[in-house]
Amino acid sequence: MNDGDREILDHFTRTRAKTIELFQRVPDELVGRTADGEEHSTGWLFGHIAFAVDFWMERCMKDGAAVSEWNENDRGSIARALEATRERLLTFFNASDGAAMGRSYTRVKNNKEETYVGRGRVLYITQHESHHRGKIVLALRQWGFSDIPFLPY
Repeated sequence: MNDGDREILDHFTRTRAKTIELFQRVPDELVGRTADGEEHSTGWLFGHIAFAVDFWMERCMKDGAAVSEWNENDRGSIARALEATRERLLTFFNASDGAAMGRSYTRVKNNKEETYVGRGRVLYITQHESHHRGKIVLALRQWGFSDIPFLPY
């Protein structure tokens, strides 16, 4: 694996660790709460972060692994999904010395084939997670919650 791909996977790993740490700190009453202007609860947003990995791994990389089941009202299922999808992505992209990072993958969307490179999907998934984590942090801060883990980047 080259240094750039290792750094991309390390970035995903650090981001997911901080997302899990944040989830563990959020009180139960805020996991089920929906912020003004949002369509979904905080719990749903955490589950959605996990689902994004399953979505891309199943529909684009076609890794054949199981999809995580989660329920926005069940902390345990969300925590398991965040852990399982982290391991799913890292197992796939670390295999064979990172060969999957440089491979091309396709999926069909609206009857049109789209092609992606593995490292680009890992970057996208990490960006997607950061986006939704930011939405969660904004809501939590508006509700007076301030025990937010620092992202050391």
